[in-house]
Amino acid sequence: MHKPSAHHYHFRASVLILALSAASLLGLSPLPGLSPEVASAQPESTEIGKQVPGFEIEALRDSGRAITPSDFEGRYVLLNLWATWCGPCIEKIPALQKARQRYSPERLAILNVSFDRSRPEATALLEKREMPGSHAYASGGLGGEFGGKFARVSGRSSSMRGLPNLTLVGPEGKVTEIISAGDSGSVLEMLSEHL
Repeated sequence: MHKPSAHHYHFRASVLILALSAASLLGLSPLPGLSPEVASAQPESTEIGKQVPGFEIEALRDSGRAITPSDFEGRYVLLNLWATWCGPCIEKIPALQKARQRYSPERLAILNVSFDRSRPEATALLEKREMPGSHAYASGGLGGEFGGKFARVSGRSSSMRGLPNLTLVGPEGKVTEIISAGDSGSVLEMLSEHL
């Protein structure tokens, strides 16, 4: 009988560490039997009817300025998660422009959060196309803290992560509706239903 070498065990341990790291980066649920400390490290995700998860995210053009939910108190907020490489995200720009024409900034705030690999990619597109609202940058990407909270809808498999993602938060801070990747919902219909 062949006895596994130390190299074999080292290889298997390396593969296991790599797999667990990848699962963590993708925001996959912890495995059963993990300690509560590890389970609680998973970010709270967005859920309709629940309070919007707290966040602090850097402004896109002014990386020294942080944007938080308190910046939008008393208004509806449309969180638009996008990237230049996301065709369906770019296709939603005219609907965002129409939304801005229909609803004043005092009634509806729009926060566009770029998931691009670099700030210059996002700012270059914004110089060519008007995207109304405030702009922020998710430096951690889809696997980062902000992506974990907003680019994954609670109750769906982690494979539902993605862009575009539009989350409407009511004036009281509760998540009202979510249009996530693959949904056919219209931004303007969602807004007219709630505003």
